[in-house]
Amino acid sequence: MKLFSVLAILGVVTPLCLSSCDKKEAPKGTAVVVANQEAAVKPAGNSIAYVEVDSLLTQYEYCIKEKASLEAKSKQYEAQINAKMVQLQKATAEFQQKVQSGAFTSQAQGEAAQQRLVRLQQEGAKLQQEAQQKMLKAQEKFNKTLRDSVQSFLKDYNKDMHFDMIISKQGDNVLYANEKLDITREVVNGMNKRYQSK
Repeated sequence: MKLFSVLAILGVVTPLCLSSCDKKEAPKGTAVVVANQEAAVKPAGNSIAYVEVDSLLTQYEYCIKEKASLEAKSKQYEAQINAKMVQLQKATAEFQQKVQSGAFTSQAQGEAAQQRLVRLQQEGAKLQQEAQQKMLKAQEKFNKTLRDSVQSFLKDYNKDMHFDMIISKQGDNVLYANEKLDITREVVNGMNKRYQSK
């Protein structure tokens, strides 16, 4: 019984629509270095770049580490819930066997055994609900930390690049984008370097 697929957890990371905090325009007619470090002339006015979110999620070391941590937590919660379910199944089988063999000597004994089953079932449901809440909180913390990390990095990165907007590209949410606008490799490398220095 899988509580959460980590891919689903990471897939919930909403596309990061990140706009530059440094809105300076490059002077008209000047050359600006684009993501792949080739010189290219950008038209005066708006300039846009994009980051492939899927690549960021699979190559940024923080994401890789957190994915492993979320998987471990999910397996731990799953094992706890499975243990509780096994306990409930065993108690249910014992109860049914006693009912069939007439082992309960009084109605009160039978009702007490039945109440124990109900209690075990409630404990299992509560355990599952608590595990789901903990996983949601862990996911929210991951999403917030990732978003803050990306935005902080791009703010510093963009001081030299002067993009008017940096958008996220995930799957096919952008129908077409010139590959010269792709700054994913630089962003991932820069973020990994900064993450390693912490």
